[in-house]
Amino acid sequence: MSIINKGISYFPTPANFFDEETIELLEAKFGVLASYVVLRLLCKIYKEGYYISWGKEQSLIFVRKVGGGINEEMMVKIMELLLEKGFFHKETYEQYGVLTSERIQEVWFEATIRRKIDFSQLPYILETKRRKGKQKEVTNNENADISSTQEGVNPENEDIYGQTKLKQTKLNPEEEERNDASFEIPEYAYNQATHNIAGLIESLKCHKVTNPKERQTILRMSDYGRKGTQVWKLLSNTSWSKIGAPGKYIIAALAGGRKQAG
Repeated sequence: MSIINKGISYFPTPANFFDEETIELLEAKFGVLASYVVLRLLCKIYKEGYYISWGKEQSLIFVRKVGGGINEEMMVKIMELLLEKGFFHKETYEQYGVLTSERIQEVWFEATIRRKIDFSQLPYILETKRRKGKQKEVTNNENADISSTQEGVNPENEDIYGQTKLKQTKLNPEEEERNDASFEIPEYAYNQATHNIAGLIESLKCHKVTNPKERQTILRMSDYGRKGTQVWKLLSNTSWSKIGAPGKYIIAALAGGRKQAG
């Protein structure tokens, strides 16, 4: 099943966000609260995927939620400036009533690079990003064909939240797991209400669990990062500086917890 417009939990914000010309102009006209409005809009978009529908009704609901001195008239003016300055793609908005941009789509593509996505089914994709997305899809397929004998090569530590790019010269371990026919992360693991698969993979990287088979075992035993399970208590309560083989330790602890529960 393809994942269409699936939201993401995190998105990178440039360090100079508040120094960008559009944001500075917004604050000069409408006060510092305007930049907060923009961040709220970005959070809303990324929560749903890479675009949102926007019209009078959506604007009214948004204004009521934000509160704090933002009224409907001010929101209309803020949106007009964002569209005029290209913060959101003006043509897409005028034609479809949708807020998106090339930057937003690029961030979303990077963050969802490990998901199996049929790019031909994605709506409102700006052409330049469609080509990039297809190139990444090809890159993933090529990486999946790399022989498993290359496991000894040190993989590049790709940022799972999409802040760095995948390179063909090195095989990312999680990408190998995702494309391995014997190990496929189930669709339900991407339900952010019940699971945090991305956070678990990142935690394993931070704790230097580098063996692909150990990572796969931990993912399975934790039901792919299901919230509230033993793995999260283990990751937060363990003194990792004293653990020499973190992968084996986590597996043994999870297995012991299962025995006690049984």
